[in-house]
Order: sequence, then C-alpha cells, then structure tokens
Amino acid sequence: MNKLPKVGETYIGTVVSVYTSYAIMLFDEGWTGLLHISEVSTSYIRSFASYITIGSIYNVKVIAVDESSGQVRVSLKQMTNSERRKSFRHCPVGNDDIDFAPLAKMLPLWIAEENEGKETKSK
Repeated sequence: MNKLPKVGETYIGTVVSVYTSYAIMLFDEGWTGLLHISEVSTSYIRSFASYITIGSIYNVKVIAVDESSGQVRVSLKQMTNSERRKSFRHCPVGNDDIDFAPLAKMLPLWIAEENEGKETKSK
C-alpha cells in the first residue's frame, strides 16, 4: 500500500465517483479519499451531484486517516483561505497557444452551407 497522508495536510485530488452524499477522490500519491457532503460547504447543498462532479480537481485537507483500513477522509470546508490561495494553480494561455486558422478556414464553408439550406427551404 502507498504511504498514507498526514492529517492536516492539503493534497490535490480528482473526483472519480459521486454518490448521493459523498464523493471518492483519487490522489497522485496513490491513495483515495472520501469527501462527505458535510465537508464541502458551510452552506446547505441541495444536490451534491450538481455541486461536485466527476473529473473535477480540488485541493482538500485530510481530516482523518484510519491506518488499519487505509481509509482517508478529506474536507473542502476546513481549508483556510490562505490554503485555498496557495493551492490555486493558474496556467495562463498565451496568444501563441491559440490557433484560429482551422476556424477561419471552415467558417466561410459553414456559412455557405447554412445559406444554401435556407434558400432551399424558402423555395
């Protein structure tokens, strides 16, 4: 088994399963964690599945570790503002990374096809 996390530490994980009141997260370190609905927000959450979605990446705090079973519980709610700011990863996209050439090539064709369809319907 992979090394378990320490209580109080923050880790970045990906949501891999969502249920009615909890989600399972997978962490790069090789362990999984349970994120219960009560550890997501201080506000009422009407629909957990619409708040937490599969594939979402969150920075969470480890709140409990059962060494014997390897079960880990994590929390979004218990993250401090400074921990949230530190964990935020921003990957800027520069103008050099955006290529509109395929769109510029295809747009006139799509417009022509759309106009042909309208002319056919109006006859």
